[in-house]
Amino acid sequence: MGLLEGLIVYLGPWSWLLLALLLAGIEVVVPGTFFIWFGAAAMVVGLLALAIAMSWQVEAVLFVLLSAAAVLIGRRFYGRASKEGDGFANDRLGRQVGRLAVVDRAIEGGSGHIRLDDTIWRADGPDLASGTRVRIVGHRNGRFLVEPESGG
Repeated sequence: MGLLEGLIVYLGPWSWLLLALLLAGIEVVVPGTFFIWFGAAAMVVGLLALAIAMSWQVEAVLFVLLSAAAVLIGRRFYGRASKEGDGFANDRLGRQVGRLAVVDRAIEGGSGHIRLDDTIWRADGPDLASGTRVRIVGHRNGRFLVEPESGG
């Protein structure tokens, strides 16, 4: 009996939970969302093995089936999520629409400056005093379009 086989026999169902932790750890180190599904399958098999006595063959088949199901479901879920981007990957200003900012230099005659995070941006909007909280509603020609923050 080899060392690994002896360890699996010694740990029993806990070896599946150990495998689940190992696979989750690999998921953290290796980018992507692949190993986590195998880890989830190992976790389910481990919990079932703790509750129900099963042979190692049944546990192995269950792990393979659950892994395949988890990968398919995961790819379907994450595949859809990755396609539903915000559409602003190359639109730095567009990503800021909807955010709140503060008027840094008064907006007078439709033009002024706002502070967003640690950066001052040119902005167009209604005349507003410095310190007024505004919401970014769009952008045009490299300038934000803002309006006063309303209530909430």
